Amino acid sequence: MPFLQAVFCLKGFDDRSRFFATAIISLLGFIFFSAIFSGYWAVSFVILLLLTAVLTCSTKRRLHDAKLNKNWQLVPGGLLLLTGVLSLFIENSSSYYLLILPTLSIALLLTYPSKNQKNHILGYYGPIDLSLYIKGPVVMKSHNQRIEPTLVTHGTNEQFYINEAVEAQSTTFDKQSEFETSSKQTDIGELIRLKFLSNRKLQLGIIVGISFVFIAVFINSAFNAINQESTDIHNTELSEPQVLSNNLVTTTLANKEHLLAMPDNFNLYLSEYRGIIIHWQADQVSNGELWSQVSASGDKSCQSISFNKGSAIRPLAVVVENGSEYFASFSPLDSGELIQALAFRGNFSLCGYKFSLKGSQAVLGKNNQYAPFLDKDA
Repeated sequence: MPFLQAVFCLKGFDDRSRFFATAIISLLGFIFFSAIFSGYWAVSFVILLLLTAVLTCSTKRRLHDAKLNKNWQLVPGGLLLLTGVLSLFIENSSSYYLLILPTLSIALLLTYPSKNQKNHILGYYGPIDLSLYIKGPVVMKSHNQRIEPTLVTHGTNEQFYINEAVEAQSTTFDKQSEFETSSKQTDIGELIRLKFLSNRKLQLGIIVGISFVFIAVFINSAFNAINQESTDIHNTELSEPQVLSNNLVTTTLANKEHLLAMPDNFNLYLSEYRGIIIHWQADQVSNGELWSQVSASGDKSCQSISFNKGSAIRPLAVVVENGSEYFASFSPLDSGELIQALAFRGNFSLCGYKFSLKGSQAVLGKNNQYAPFLDKDA
């Protein structure tokens, strides 16, 4: 493909317009694709290398066109690669301001005029033929014109030379117009560069501005990194109690034993550490934790078991299994108080469900596992 070959050609010439277009495409292309593939560092880096190669080849052709020192050929591409890699490492939108460095080097090269009066095609002149991408000259044919035969050959030759002279003058005028236009552009570019090189304050201001941009980008990135680390630590601190609570509840329910059926359709269990677990069946809901004392979150109606008299007791957690199996686990420190309340109170409510305690004292007193709790002081 000739157009693609011309993009990577090293022996051709690029005018200002083509070099400017190539540079803009390289810079904006990196910003666009690095934003799209922000989570894929390798892909973004490969795209950066490709765009760097495109810009470097165009820079070399621009130097040929302006007859400049070849030492410049790696400057714009190298700066694009350097600032691009920094942007990928920083992973912050503010890092794109670093691209101002290759942009300035590109702008400096644009101030140099073309030293070769060549017929550029799409801004390119070189070994790759791009003539197929431009429309050929339109030839106007007149079918109504009548050609009269003549025997005077001298007049014919004279007319032929006149036509050639007119065509040559037209071609010369067109080239002169193009040269004058190019000269005006050259004058503007030269004026800008000379103005910049002769103004020390302007140079110092640009250097200070670039330094300020770099410092601001790195400070902003540092603050973002610190904030991200603080957020991660905070999220970890918030999630750890929940994880511990879930592990505790899972272990407690897995090791429950000593089932005791109570009169009003609820059951008691003892955990591994002699904590009380109250179990009942109720409405169908989603499995999971309804309440957790560790995180103090969940259904507020499950945050405590309340009796018709006496103080309420908070469960460690309330969990639903199999859609309708409710388990409320309590701390071993509250086992004595809870068993005595179940034995001597009239009713209790938990998670919006109310249970009668009629006959519970007799049931508890007959069980060897729960009866010892009744002998303790209330």
